[in-house]
Amino acid sequence: MPAAPTIYAATPTLRLAGQEDVRASKLIVALAVQEQEGGLSALELRLSNVASLSSGGAELAFGAGSALDLGKDIQVYLGDEREPREVFRGVVTALEWRFGPSETPELVVLAEDALQRARLARRSATYADATPAEVVNTMASRLALRPVLTGLDAPRATWAQLNESDLSFLRRLLGALDADLQIVGEELHVSPRGDVRRGALTLDLNDTLISARAVADLSQQATQVTVRGWNPVDGSAVEASVGSGAHVGPGQGRSGAQVLRSALGGERTEHLAHVSVSTQEEARAVAQAAFDLRARRFVCVEGKAEGNAQLRVGAHVTLAGLEPRLDNTYYVVRARHVWDRVRGYFTEFGAECAWLG
Repeated sequence: MPAAPTIYAATPTLRLAGQEDVRASKLIVALAVQEQEGGLSALELRLSNVASLSSGGAELAFGAGSALDLGKDIQVYLGDEREPREVFRGVVTALEWRFGPSETPELVVLAEDALQRARLARRSATYADATPAEVVNTMASRLALRPVLTGLDAPRATWAQLNESDLSFLRRLLGALDADLQIVGEELHVSPRGDVRRGALTLDLNDTLISARAVADLSQQATQVTVRGWNPVDGSAVEASVGSGAHVGPGQGRSGAQVLRSALGGERTEHLAHVSVSTQEEARAVAQAAFDLRARRFVCVEGKAEGNAQLRVGAHVTLAGLEPRLDNTYYVVRARHVWDRVRGYFTEFGAECAWLG
């Protein structure tokens, strides 16, 4: 089997209304695809708005009624152009026209994925005697998306949406339970953070990893998280205390809590006074989620890599060549895929690890 080439063409391709558009792809000046935890990926696409004709003349590339217009479907593929990968699928939500005395007219296209429908209106609603999974299923049906769920079958409670968009409510609900949501095609993927693994890859410094900045920070670490509330049905107190991680992601080494004890000497308890819980099960879930969230952010990396369409939110990326304490496996929490005619294709990313090697 021949070795993979070290140099390959990474020119992006566009699909408009589901069909590859060669003309539009050739007119791309630059693009950036941004994704993060909590969903709602966004695209900014710059195109030359002048197209050459075979007769030697030129015409407006994207006029009224073209396939690239407000409300139109758009997909972006990046990577080796022989086997490109989809990095964005969404709907055009804004257009910007640019003109200048010494510049070719350009069209800037702004688009968002299918979660944009979830932020268009606010509503108030109550979801009584429901699990988080049942709430997500209701939301997915409302958004015409197919739910793909892992876990979240507890706690069963009453959930209130108070003058919030569906997206804001989902982010708040799932954030409190340490779960994430992403759009994949026409599917709404929702899982606890510990169950998410959207691929695995390795990046080596001075090879596929161009640069990196890593920070190990004890300021937000805790050795214990507590939550208290009361049950309005019988008036009993509810409380929970968590002192170890359950879903802290990939990697290995010393945890933030362990380093906190050894480096600063002693315990640090964080009490969540701003949350409302009404059952023991809910209190435990909220406390565990808060502990895990702090633990995962012990070591954070901001990196720039050669363009890689597999470097997505939820991917597990192993970084090598930094230094022994930092060479570890991280969870990607945001990614920005960038291409332009001068610099080519590269990917900027943010990643977290609960461990210092």
